[in-house]
Amino acid sequence: MKDFLKELLDEINLPKQLIDKGEKFAVTIFGPSVKEVSLLFADKIRYKRFKNQVEILKKAFKIIDENHLEARELNLKTLVPLIEYSSLEDDKYLQDKWSQLLANICSSPETGLEPKLVKTLSSLSALEAQVIDFIYECFLIERRSHFERIKKGLYSKYNSELDVKLDYITIKILSIKNKFSINDEFTGICINNLVSLGLLKYEEPQVKQESWSNTFDVKDSESGPYVEVDLDISYNQSEDIHLTAYGQYFISQCKIETENK
Repeated sequence: MKDFLKELLDEINLPKQLIDKGEKFAVTIFGPSVKEVSLLFADKIRYKRFKNQVEILKKAFKIIDENHLEARELNLKTLVPLIEYSSLEDDKYLQDKWSQLLANICSSPETGLEPKLVKTLSSLSALEAQVIDFIYECFLIERRSHFERIKKGLYSKYNSELDVKLDYITIKILSIKNKFSINDEFTGICINNLVSLGLLKYEEPQVKQESWSNTFDVKDSESGPYVEVDLDISYNQSEDIHLTAYGQYFISQCKIETENK
């Protein structure tokens, strides 16, 4: 165990004054599972996956240290997939997100959502991660604008921007397409994946009655005659999306910016 921690800390290359704190951080989050974790690392030691994980741990430790947070032990259900998935990540943007997620979940009380957060992040491409961040930035701007507009009303019940419900704020899919210069098909694939992960949802589709004609029977009253009716109805997929409650929580746990919690 000591050899593993020494090798890990050597790779992280911490300043001398932080080595003891870094070892304490590693021992805390790994807990009694440090032996099993060391085997996971040992299996990857000759591969780039180990280097990726070291970089993520280094950044997570920096966040913990700079924000004066206290780390807690992570259970295996969270720790093992976190190590496995994050070690596969080469993209710097996503590595930063893994570091922030690790720092957040190991310095906060356990919620039971940790494995889901890990799984969700592992399912994102670098572009999708940037898209969800962009959507969140748009959401904050629109929410602030909505609050400023509504609070002036005589009967406004809003005390802060946080009182504005998620469903009140819509984001145009076109804005995403324009921001990232991607075509309609790829935009749709990206949004659909974020929807499938529970981070976004589409605005309710608009239902349109096209025409009426006589094709099936509906009884007009208990004793009256049957009336033949055909409802020709169609709906259009909305071009607007909403951030979900889980999406908002996930983004807050994967923020790249370091900030006091």
